[in-house]
Amino acid sequence: IIAMEDGGDVKGVFTRFCALSEAIKAAAEANGKALMYDAKLGFLGTCPSNLGTGLRASVMIVLPELNRDLAKLEEICAKHDLQPRGS
Repeated sequence: IIAMEDGGDVKGVFTRFCALSEAIKAAAEANGKALMYDAKLGFLGTCPSNLGTGLRASVMIVLPELNRDLAKLEEICAKHDLQPRGS
């Protein structure tokens, strides 16, 4: 599930994400199914990096001047344990 919007309303995006997540859970249960869950590992999904929560948050910002020097961008990101990604 991906919930995105322009601006800084992180709470609004998270609220929308939770509502959609609950709707998917309810739909599965209405059909006699359940989301995969393990008492030790938490929620199980298709991406191992999300193990336990099933949630990953990210922020996308535009840095036009820094994008001109990709080597510098990668160097700065590495110092802060970040990953530069395109859209």
